[in-house]
Amino acid sequence: MPKANLLTRDLYRSIKAMNREAMEKTINNIYDMGARDALANAVIDMDMDKLRQDLSSVSGIGEKRLEQIMDIIQRNIKEADDKVNKS
Repeated sequence: MPKANLLTRDLYRSIKAMNREAMEKTINNIYDMGARDALANAVIDMDMDKLRQDLSSVSGIGEKRLEQIMDIIQRNIKEADDKVNKS
C-alpha cells in the first residue's frame, strides 16, 4: 500500500529544482525502498508435506536421501527468510 502523503510540498519543490543526476539518484532510492518493501512482504506458502510426498515418488530416492533433501530445502528457506528480515 502506498504511504499517505509521501509527496510533501517540500519534497515536491525539491524535485522540481533537481538536475538529471539528482533526479536519477532520487528515483533509484525510491525504487530500492520499494524493492526492499516487496521482499519484506513476500510470503511463500509451501506445503512441506506435499513437497516431501512428491519427492518421495521419484525413483531412486529413499527415506534417508529424502531426509537430506528436506533438510537442505528447510535450511535454504530459513536462510532466505533471515536475509529478508535483516534488510
